[in-house]
Amino acid sequence: MARLFDPTKGIVLFNGKDIRTWNREEISEKIGFILQDPFLFAGTVRENILYGSTAQKKHASEDITKLLAEQGLESLLSVFPNGLDTEVTGTGDSISLGQKQIIAFIRAILRKPALLILDEATANIDTVTEQILEQIIAKLPKETTKVIIAHRLNTIEAADEIFFISGGTISQTRSFDDAVTMLLHKKRTS
Repeated sequence: MARLFDPTKGIVLFNGKDIRTWNREEISEKIGFILQDPFLFAGTVRENILYGSTAQKKHASEDITKLLAEQGLESLLSVFPNGLDTEVTGTGDSISLGQKQIIAFIRAILRKPALLILDEATANIDTVTEQILEQIIAKLPKETTKVIIAHRLNTIEAADEIFFISGGTISQTRSFDDAVTMLLHKKRTS
């Protein structure tokens, strides 16, 4: 979906256009990722949040703080001892996995992506922070397509469409209740 790999056959359309025709900068601005174990760079929390976004890099420090407040993200900075100026080592060992996910979350949300991919995005975050993140995601524009990859069913409870991938096959369910039933059936037959 995000052109990390090109399809070996067929095409992937993004906004009605073959994704291979989009340049890397366009893809970076329009597709956001929040991964279970996000990759960070040596620098500050601020630099990691702004990484890869030409639109965000032009903002002054005060503008970023204001932008975070407008998006309801400023409370997430409280987990960092020096806020936006907290240092992050190249290996990321200076902060927790949950803090890494928060940085990735803020980075993605500030871009207001057309497509947001959440791959086990809250796996290392406490339940209170997870609820805050869910509220922020719910405020994204309705046009934002969210793809949630999860093992915990409560993460996908509000999804419009649910697909299971197992053993190389994809199964679609009609509702969250069908997803629970399908999962329970697969566990009994495994």
